[in-house]
Amino acid sequence: MTTVVDLTAEEIADLKELTQQSDVAAAVRAATVAYLRQARRQRLKTLSGRVQMQQNWDELEDTELKSRNDNPGSSAS
Repeated sequence: MTTVVDLTAEEIADLKELTQQSDVAAAVRAATVAYLRQARRQRLKTLSGRVQMQQNWDELEDTELKSRNDNPGSSAS
């Protein structure tokens, strides 16, 4: 998809420097990817304390280990 964005020469120079890209399009793509990653992390941080997690990892691990011991050779790892 093509999108036209007007940027100043200074903004382009900053993008190229900060993303370490020599091509303007590559710099814009790299900056967009970095921004999206940061925005997703921020969204996850807002969920902190809102999601209830079951603290049963040790029980699940015991079940997995028992399953592996009962069926040797059937595991992919």
